[in-house]
Amino acid sequence: MEAAQRHWRVGELAAATGLSVRTFHHYNAIGLLQPSRRTAGGHRLYSSDDVSRLAVIVILRRAGLALSEIKNRLDGGGVDVADMITAMIDKRVRDLESALIDTSAFGRRLRQSSSSELIKAPAQVRELVDWLPQEPITAQPLVLLVYADVERAYERLIELFGFGPGVISRNTDGSVGYAEVTGPTGNVRLHAPRPGLAPPDPEQAPASMVVVGVADIRTHYQRAKAAGAEIERPLRPMYGMNEYLVFDDEHHLWCFQQPGDAQREPEDQKG
Repeated sequence: MEAAQRHWRVGELAAATGLSVRTFHHYNAIGLLQPSRRTAGGHRLYSSDDVSRLAVIVILRRAGLALSEIKNRLDGGGVDVADMITAMIDKRVRDLESALIDTSAFGRRLRQSSSSELIKAPAQVRELVDWLPQEPITAQPLVLLVYADVERAYERLIELFGFGPGVISRNTDGSVGYAEVTGPTGNVRLHAPRPGLAPPDPEQAPASMVVVGVADIRTHYQRAKAAGAEIERPLRPMYGMNEYLVFDDEHHLWCFQQPGDAQREPEDQKG
């Protein structure tokens, strides 16, 4: 007789995977990962098959796919998940191999000519310049922000600005020391204070700003206002962008923007 399949409650699965309970609730709400069963008391129960689907979601999310695209792929039917993951890994390997081949060829070219020859021959210098990578930054920069209350910041950034839930890590005393909120171009990392890292002083002018592009700036602006965000500069056209500046609850300054017609009437000046 086939052994009974194990099931996990949401809290157990969150603790085992490092994802937050809120993440599982969000995945359930959008239909990305829904528990297979419930207890008589209504508690969600995740099966081994659900865990397997979660693993695929994590892999595809790390590969840069949006949650909506992941859902479409998994729910589309006829998709071989193993083949999909293999194809993505193979592409990454090919990219790395191509970079390695270029680097090796560049090294051989350098060994063919002495530095004195290169100095005297601008054409050779041009040849070497052509070998240089045009995009030296190969990954999105990481944004790390320091918050006195990481758990509160995690919840509010999702509520205020529509970030997706991500990894949340608790200390031994139960407090949250680290978390991530997700966006279309990368995660924002949230960290508790430590020596050399402190939240901004609300009595001082901000020393930095996080700039984020959004798909629908007016809807995003109205969401932030409705959630009680402190608007520093209302939505308006600026240098070909429609943008607004806003503080979060711990005085980090954010700029949300969308390319648009600089001649359009600012949102807060409409009658």
